Amino acid sequence: MYKYVTVLILALSCSRVAATELVYTPINPSFGGNPLNGNFLLQKAQSQNANTPERPTLSFVDKFREALERNIINSLTRRIADGDLVEGVYNTGEYLIEVTLAPDGSVIVNITNLNNGEVTIITIPVIGG
Repeated sequence: MYKYVTVLILALSCSRVAATELVYTPINPSFGGNPLNGNFLLQKAQSQNANTPERPTLSFVDKFREALERNIINSLTRRIADGDLVEGVYNTGEYLIEVTLAPDGSVIVNITNLNNGEVTIITIPVIGG
């Protein structure tokens, strides 16, 4: 008897059940989610990233040598771009840079890597000539 009453009560109590369909909306903007979530997700990923790149510690002499090398290369580049060409050979320590003027007026820059002997030749044509 209790069995029948329990089944009857369950059947009457479950008479009305409402359900809707499930809709998936992605969070990641790469997969169609809201583009405003991009910065938030990137910051979360970066905060969880435990990998740090190795940064070699350089001595003062190495830092000075690199700064001097960058300064020489920057000075040469600026002079060539401005047309204040000074022909010659420049040794930066790691590179041997030879700047020459070709007969047709173009500038030829030979860059030799002193560590491995690799040679790069850059020819800058005459502009407006």
